[in-house]
Amino acid sequence: MPRKYVSVDGVATLLHHRGPTTLPGRPPDTSTGEVVLCLHDAGDNGASFDAVEDALASAYTPIAFDQPGHGRSAGLDSLGSIAAMAAHAKAVADALDLAHPVLLGDGMGVATALEAAIADPDWPRALVLCGGVTARFEVDDQVEQLRRVTTGKARREFDTSGYAPATPKDVYERAFGEWVKTDPRATLGDREAEASWDATGRLDAVRCATLVVIGEHETTRDQAEALAGQLAHARVVELSGAGRRGVIEQPKALAAVITRFLEETRP
Repeated sequence: MPRKYVSVDGVATLLHHRGPTTLPGRPPDTSTGEVVLCLHDAGDNGASFDAVEDALASAYTPIAFDQPGHGRSAGLDSLGSIAAMAAHAKAVADALDLAHPVLLGDGMGVATALEAAIADPDWPRALVLCGGVTARFEVDDQVEQLRRVTTGKARREFDTSGYAPATPKDVYERAFGEWVKTDPRATLGDREAEASWDATGRLDAVRCATLVVIGEHETTRDQAEALAGQLAHARVVELSGAGRRGVIEQPKALAAVITRFLEETRP
């Protein structure tokens, strides 16, 4: 999988991309269709979008990145707030000279994408939101568990929650393998950022076309549909065979609904 580093605000940031490689220090080639900038979940990294990128690459330019302190990007700590994550995503785009990308947010990346669109409504061309779409996170239990891990009072658990019943074991084994690449202190910072973020009453600032993707087996459908109802140009689609982690459970199907959405909303 093509990967390269770019310096963003002095932080060596790992990019996951497709298409032709370029010289060191140069942005990846973005000449194939619209750019889809992928924003990962709490404690995760850009590799979670690998199969989605593969499926999109023939018609689009998908690019994911590891946030500071995640995966193989520099740093040890979370950026600490959703606003800072949104600003960092914009800085990544600026470093790559991406004027109006489509933002694909998964989990915490949903908040990052929405916050970016609220802060600068003219920047994203469109939003695709999946993996637990909500205007406000309820993560108190996860925060407390991670605090116990970071103080040595508990160990990191093998997480099988949120998946569809038929999801193969190797899918969440791979997901766990990526998750443990990020220091639990950074994941704790992510969860604390989620806990303090609230888009309630601010979603009218989002003006771009938005696709809300809900896994067939997700348990937070009501929250996702409520959020979609507060957006001016949103549509909702169900992702068959997926739980909350559609990006790794059903990547080809997710790429297909993204492709259809972008074709239908092309300027």
